[in-house]
Amino acid sequence: MRFSFQQQVLAGIAFSILLIIGVGLTSYNALILQQQNAALVSHTRDVIRSSSSVKNLLLTAESNIRGLALTKNPTFENSYRLASENIWVEVDVLKKLVSDNPGQVVRLDTLNLLLTNKLDLMNRQLDMINSNSFSVDTLRSFILQGKMLSSKIEFNFNRIENTEQALLTEREQMARESSSQAKSFIVLGTAIFMLVIFVMFYFIRRTYNSQIASEKETNKLNKQLEIIAAEDKEKNWILSAAAEVIVAIRGQPSFSGLAGNLIQKLAEITDAVIAVMYLKVQGDDHLELAIMHGVDVPELVPTIITPGQGVLGQMVSNRTDLVQLDVMPGYFQVVTGSGRSDPGKVIVRSLIFEGNVIALIELAFLKEPVPGIIPLLNTIAENVSIAIVAARAREIMQELLDKTQKQAEELETQQEELSTTNEQLTRQTSMLQVSEEELRVQQEELRQINTELEEKAFMLEEQKSTLEEARNQIQSKADELERSGKFKSEFLANMSHELRTPLNSILILSRILQENKAQHLSDEEQRYASVIHNSGSDLLTLINDILDLAKVESGKVELHYENVGIELLLVEVRNTFQKVAENKGLNLKLSKDQNCPETIYVDQVRLLQILRNLLSNAIKFTSAPGEVSLLISFENGFLKFAVADTGIGIPLDKQQAIFEAFQQADGSTSRKYGGTGLGLSITRELTNLFQGSISVKSEPGHGSVFTLRIPLLKAEEVDLQIVDFGQSHQEIYTKNPVDSEEQENRLLLIEDDPFFAADMANRARNSGFQVMTAETGKKALALVKSFKPTAIILDMHLPDISGDELLRTLKADPKTRLIPVHTVSAGEESNFQTEGAIGFMQKPVDRKSAEGIFNLLKLEGIDQLKHRILLVEDDTYQSKYVGDFLTENNIFVLYAYSAGEALELLSKESVDGIILDIRLADMSGLDFLDKIKTEPAFASIPVVVNTAEDLSQTDLARVMKYAHPVVMKTKKSNERLLDEVKLFLKKISPAPVSIPSFSGDFSNPVVNSERVFLGKKVLLADDDMRNIFALSAVLEDAGFTVVIATNGLEAIQKLKEIDDIELVLMDVMMPEMDGIEATRAIRKNSKWADLPIIAVTAKAMRGDREECMAAGANDYISKPVDIDKLLSLIKVWLHAA
Repeated sequence: MRFSFQQQVLAGIAFSILLIIGVGLTSYNALILQQQNAALVSHTRDVIRSSSSVKNLLLTAESNIRGLALTKNPTFENSYRLASENIWVEVDVLKKLVSDNPGQVVRLDTLNLLLTNKLDLMNRQLDMINSNSFSVDTLRSFILQGKMLSSKIEFNFNRIENTEQALLTEREQMARESSSQAKSFIVLGTAIFMLVIFVMFYFIRRTYNSQIASEKETNKLNKQLEIIAAEDKEKNWILSAAAEVIVAIRGQPSFSGLAGNLIQKLAEITDAVIAVMYLKVQGDDHLELAIMHGVDVPELVPTIITPGQGVLGQMVSNRTDLVQLDVMPGYFQVVTGSGRSDPGKVIVRSLIFEGNVIALIELAFLKEPVPGIIPLLNTIAENVSIAIVAARAREIMQELLDKTQKQAEELETQQEELSTTNEQLTRQTSMLQVSEEELRVQQEELRQINTELEEKAFMLEEQKSTLEEARNQIQSKADELERSGKFKSEFLANMSHELRTPLNSILILSRILQENKAQHLSDEEQRYASVIHNSGSDLLTLINDILDLAKVESGKVELHYENVGIELLLVEVRNTFQKVAENKGLNLKLSKDQNCPETIYVDQVRLLQILRNLLSNAIKFTSAPGEVSLLISFENGFLKFAVADTGIGIPLDKQQAIFEAFQQADGSTSRKYGGTGLGLSITRELTNLFQGSISVKSEPGHGSVFTLRIPLLKAEEVDLQIVDFGQSHQEIYTKNPVDSEEQENRLLLIEDDPFFAADMANRARNSGFQVMTAETGKKALALVKSFKPTAIILDMHLPDISGDELLRTLKADPKTRLIPVHTVSAGEESNFQTEGAIGFMQKPVDRKSAEGIFNLLKLEGIDQLKHRILLVEDDTYQSKYVGDFLTENNIFVLYAYSAGEALELLSKESVDGIILDIRLADMSGLDFLDKIKTEPAFASIPVVVNTAEDLSQTDLARVMKYAHPVVMKTKKSNERLLDEVKLFLKKISPAPVSIPSFSGDFSNPVVNSERVFLGKKVLLADDDMRNIFALSAVLEDAGFTVVIATNGLEAIQKLKEIDDIELVLMDVMMPEMDGIEATRAIRKNSKWADLPIIAVTAKAMRGDREECMAAGANDYISKPVDIDKLLSLIKVWLHAA
């Protein structure tokens, strides 16, 4: 229904009146709501004000209590009581105010309880103050309790106030919103009212304007039709021109014809005066000039477009589709009969195929180009790109076709030559047939006589041919296997080198970070370093497993049989796996049958390796609660080791594959259990070495049983003098008395093998030791306490206590911790360095190695001499703490608490060194240092500065003039202090016993914390900067001056330039001249004939050591370098030199 103009106007007026009434009512309601919100805001502010009042009253009460405690003035007590009474008044007010908020009521109840406790505490404090019965400790206790209660009260007040503050903010926001809403309603109503007026005005005007609007719309439609007609004309032109271009390039067999037609047609269609095309060079990034059209000065056109250079180069590198330029004079020149002119516009379009720019088309115009040129270029770009690629492909195919035809011609020539050769062979065959015919006649005469002989000869010849063929095949296979083994060995050696070289840096640097000598790492960062070191060690174990497998497969592993006790074997297994099983929640059960012999003749190291592999797999694949067991039994001349578990089991089709290298039952990438799959492969190969067998029985979900069977061998009789362990230790000790000088060389030999004990005891006596023997750990501890030996040789496998545990016990006791202990074992090297032993030797021990052990024990025993140290420290507690620590380490300490006392003691007593604190009561430590160093009597005494102060550069320079070590006081500074003291005491000790040159098989003792290498110069020859960095850090930290060479030639040059180099660390694999050649060259010079050279290599393959020794190296160490072993080797060879 359509309303008349009058009805529309009346309706607008009525709507405006209703709108005014609605706006009034809405504004009234908004004002009422604003008043309510204002009341809530006032209520919230009252709560905050009341809460602040309670806090202030509580602070007033606390202040009065403290004032009363300090002054005993009754005024403070009155003020306190008034404040405490007012607190409860204000709390009641606060309860009423928050009664409408359940959350605040709960918080106020908590606050009420805390206030009660706080006031009770202050009342008790008041009673004690009034009764004068409080002490300083009691007052301190009250203060601490009060402080704790105050913190909790403050926390609850903050919660209440924060809640009210949040309510205040919310309610103020609501008030503002209600006010804003009222204003909005008024403004909106007024706006709508005005809008109605404007609408009515609009309706009045609309009739008049409708005719004008219709006229304008008609004009607009006419213009749009004209634009559409122009666009259609342009599109038709573009399509027509694109069709002409495509027709021009279609069917062109070569790229040159395609490019010429394309450029010519584009210039013709677009009225371009100049057209140029560039094409990408096959196999290169740059583009070369392909064709020009209309260019009168070719020198102005670049022939090569390099990506990134110039506008065109930027288009290539950025893959820009199109660029339109206003060119400068001289860019191109158009030459006509009437003169020269410069183009005004240039359009460049790139042709892109599969994301790469393959060509550029450049068009130049004297005037503004036709608008449809750019869409035209965009339209044809893809078709032209495909045509260019197709033309190039046709050219490549043509080249290949020509090449194929040439090869066919060559083959035809070769066939003709072969035909000629065949004809010659045919003629020769004819001649042979004639000869054969003559021979056949002769053979017919002899056939009857020689029939049987020919048959036999034929049979023999056939057998001979068969045997010869078989022999050739076997020889071929043998050669192939030999080459395969050689390649495998070379691969393993190179792989070992490539892996061990970076692993060397990882292990050394993570070890340095883990020690945290500079104390700049946090505990968390130290743990990170420990994880890195452990992960590197795991990787090294994996590398060793691979090399072990290769050695076993190639037959390069020999078994070393010895008598081994079954109980000792079980103890070793339990010590290894008990903790692991407990941590995983498994029950480890180890047992043996009654028919088992007490001892077996076997290679203990390899047998334990097999058992470790089997048990570690059983534990890995068994979940808690489960059981892993080992049962040893004897059956039909074979020892049987059955390892059973209740784990996941192995499918039948995988039970043979698991014994192959790098194979697992679950080889998927999502498998639950990790590992390399080498353990069982090594186990199988070692079992074959024992001439035994290994089998597995298993069902998925019901566990597995691996059974190892090895033949029981008997040891040959050994004619050795046996030490009677039943003999009393006192008799053994007093046997063969020696003179008083040798009474200091008391050696305790802890060994349960009587043959080895007798042999080592005889050798020790020949080296000047008095020998005590013990076959168990308990007897050894008793002998140590009774006779206090000067040195100990410890077997790591004892029947009652493991060697590791006994070593830790000795090093934990202050009375025995300084006795040098050298460990021996039939197993591989353990963690003796971390436990405090000076060295490790693997059985069997030859004569030279034994002599090396005894000489090193004598050398380490020198440190047991008493020395006198003057400790200058003004803090009595610190002085006693440091002094006790030095005394426990066998050092006699003289105490001085001031510079004057120190000077007086120095004038009366002789000392071997001074520990000096910088801060002294009567004189600065720096001045004291200057004073004693100017006195000739004291100038040579070594000084270690021990201070907690941060020294300035000036003070540090003064200290370094006389005292190189500066030890900062920390929790671990005493250990560093002891290291520095031992260092200068070592320098003033008697000359050490000389150590003879012995076989490199001897595992030298580890250098303890004594820094005996200070000032010694070492040449480090290595081409890997990671190794140089890591080894330099270790050597410099030990006190060495390190000279670097990156190849053999440079190492020889450094030796020529520097005369005081005392030892060379020579990496084997280096460029230009490797370590082997460099070692030979050094030994040719008589000047360096006695210079110690230690070879370092990451290959670690058999024969490396012998090759290094043959070249002239004194010793050998493989990467990753064990820091302690390296320093131990250096120590031995520096003493030997």
